Amino acid sequence: PSVRPSGRKTPGTSVPSAKLLLQMGFIRTDQARFREANTLFEQALSTATSTGDQASIAAALIELGVVCQHMAKYAEAEEHLTRAQDIFTGIGDELGQADALQMIGRTYYSQSKFAEAERSYTEARNIFARHGHAQGQAMTLRALGNILYQRSQYSKAEEFYNEAIDICARIGNDMGHADTLLRLGQLFSTQSQYAKAEKSFQKALEKYSRIGHNLGRADVISELAEVYRMQGLSTKAAPLYAQAREIYVQFGDPERAATCSHWLDVLSKEGDLSITSPSVPGNDDVPSPTD
Repeated sequence: PSVRPSGRKTPGTSVPSAKLLLQMGFIRTDQARFREANTLFEQALSTATSTGDQASIAAALIELGVVCQHMAKYAEAEEHLTRAQDIFTGIGDELGQADALQMIGRTYYSQSKFAEAERSYTEARNIFARHGHAQGQAMTLRALGNILYQRSQYSKAEEFYNEAIDICARIGNDMGHADTLLRLGQLFSTQSQYAKAEKSFQKALEKYSRIGHNLGRADVISELAEVYRMQGLSTKAAPLYAQAREIYVQFGDPERAATCSHWLDVLSKEGDLSITSPSVPGNDDVPSPTD
């Protein structure tokens, strides 16, 4: 959420700067090495505190909150993020404050505390809108749409998703665009609006394929399989489940791979099913996770 600074060692000392420690932590977070990232962010916090660098203190607290979210340590995440919000408020950094509020909202959402999440996301959205920060607006709109979806307020959720999609299209944020199309397709599928769901999923699949996001592709492909299965189209669903399972296996996600296997087993009992993959975008040469 925060701007990732370029770091270097502080002149005249072998001690890494807070910014360098933050950069090192970002890399570990991206690699899902969360314990190592946590240690580096704590070191960054200590270094920034010793020099009185308030912006770096807040940045370290934000990233500690993110790591704690990944490790489901929600109370610690909320504590770190609230401290970061207070610091950003104190130094007059409204966009930093919005970043913190957005991450606080995510912490609440992960615990199904939807009313609290809605308040945080709404406050963040208002700040982003005031500053004309389109990407922040799109992210908070999608998050608010997710809350409305959880409350079964489908029409309002659809409005928020479409508004987020329009912003992502305007600023060229393909990842955010694809993520929101995926959520919109799930919303339609939940309401048994399968034609609309398929259309949204196909658009999301095209975008994930264009940017090479194979886990996103797997999620959409499995959702498309579900749409076909719910309509009794087993011969269309089975090969998609098989394709999604292959990607999940390659990326080390046994739980979702097992879900695909389960539905393949169910469908196989309904008849002789081919698992030859149909023509979907990006169907060739799925890279390994280390590529």
